[in-house]
Amino acid sequence: MRPPMGNRPPFPGGGFPGGPFGKGPDRGPTRTLAELSVTVWLTPKNAEFYIKNDFLHIKTESYEGRVHLCRQFPFELEWEFISVMNEEQAEVGIIKATALFAGAGEDLLRKELSRRYYAPVIDKIIGVKERYGFSYWRVHTAEGNVNFTLHDTYRSIIRATGGRIVMLDVNGNRFEIPNVEALDRKSYKKIELYL
Repeated sequence: MRPPMGNRPPFPGGGFPGGPFGKGPDRGPTRTLAELSVTVWLTPKNAEFYIKNDFLHIKTESYEGRVHLCRQFPFELEWEFISVMNEEQAEVGIIKATALFAGAGEDLLRKELSRRYYAPVIDKIIGVKERYGFSYWRVHTAEGNVNFTLHDTYRSIIRATGGRIVMLDVNGNRFEIPNVEALDRKSYKKIELYL
């Protein structure tokens, strides 16, 4: 056995908190690789979604509590392959398609995903300026004129299918152009350099 580093005694079992040898702080017992590799497909038969205190919750056989939804393919499949994560960022399961939860359940899931992945739609680019690796954008959306900043512009503009563009600003906000080729000529010339 190696001597402990500094004045710290070794952890029980020789591991570290949250590691494979023990229980981590606020993470519960560790799980084996076999347990981690099992995909739980969520359906109306094994999962019920509901709103409590304005937050999305789920009830399954093994878990009940607050969750958030993450798209596994955010640019291609908006309503399919949705990962359901608990507050500790552990995956509770995967929804193959929101349509499986027909009616109120589907509406609830789509509303939550639309809120989480909200992105104002850009219909006109008014101006773009570059300085020291940042680009400063002034655009028009349905909500009015908006200013935002991109760092490393080429990496912050993501081309999705069908001419769709998603822009991620320095604050983590998303902006969307549904079809870049449908922009007016002046707007297209301002973004063409980055495509």
